[in-house]
Amino acid sequence: MVFHKIRSLSMTELFVREIKRMILMGELKIGDRLPPERELAQKMGLKLTVVNSGIAQLQQMGFLKAAPPAGRIC
Repeated sequence: MVFHKIRSLSMTELFVREIKRMILMGELKIGDRLPPERELAQKMGLKLTVVNSGIAQLQQMGFLKAAPPAGRIC
């Protein structure tokens, strides 16, 4: 019998997962602009640093394209 470690996701991982879900489900479309990071953090009940690092990860994954001051769905 094999048991795997159980770990909880960080807030950044949860943020990335939610934005990816919104993109894949069509709630966010190509060319849409995200709200400013401060506003997004406030709306989602997250710290600004969580949103900053999550957006950076989404850009690295190719889900967002940099368009200061907020990301753009690509």
